[in-house]
Amino acid sequence: MDVEMVFNELSAQSLAPNIYIARQWMLTFIQTSVMAAGSGVSRILRIEEDFLNMPLASDYPLNKWRNDRQVDDEQKRYFNSLVTKMPPLSDFEETEIEDQYLLPEFSHNGNFASGLGIAYLLDALALSLDSEPQWNKSRIHLQSTEKSVTAHHASRPCHVRENADWIRERREKDDPWLKHGLPRSGKYPYLPPRRYYLEKMENFPTERHSDGSRGFTDRKKQLWLWDKQEKHWDVQVRPYGRGNYFRVTPDGRLLDQ
Repeated sequence: MDVEMVFNELSAQSLAPNIYIARQWMLTFIQTSVMAAGSGVSRILRIEEDFLNMPLASDYPLNKWRNDRQVDDEQKRYFNSLVTKMPPLSDFEETEIEDQYLLPEFSHNGNFASGLGIAYLLDALALSLDSEPQWNKSRIHLQSTEKSVTAHHASRPCHVRENADWIRERREKDDPWLKHGLPRSGKYPYLPPRRYYLEKMENFPTERHSDGSRGFTDRKKQLWLWDKQEKHWDVQVRPYGRGNYFRVTPDGRLLDQ
């Protein structure tokens, strides 16, 4: 499962004192989501149904910000490019995750915290407006009827950087390309055998080489062996042997022989 973003509705309970500060809140929100996407977080933002009508300042809801000529068009284009899912638990109806959410009630500082609770259950990044000092942190502690938990959180770009290790670990856990350091893109990506997709195997198929080491076989029956010293992949072509290989970098570029 990709690392997604979930909006923390509690951060919208306070109105900005004026439109100018509301615009700054949204600018920081956009910058934070851009930083998250650049760190490998999916551009999916899970929201409540009234999100687009959310008031930012007096007589200045989010929909008005989207049509504000004083707001940079690039900001609005990026915001509109986010894939929003509402209700936040869409795609999880009648699942164990929904059952987990319905049983405990999550709260933060005595307030019911729907978005933060869902972010915790989905192991997602909670995203807030930088509206109050309490949101200026990269972890948010929650209380449930069962225990105290912590949600990963960001209201500023610096919080995304503080969560970088967690984001990387989450991506590596769910993405075997990243887990094994194999190139997924570039001119020479590693493509696992089709049976990997059919059987939904947890690990890529491996094959034992003549010297006893194990490598990853691809769709063309080529064997990928990592060269620790030179930090590139030796891709062996059948019949496997020292002269039957080419070298590929971790980002999928072919090295000169």
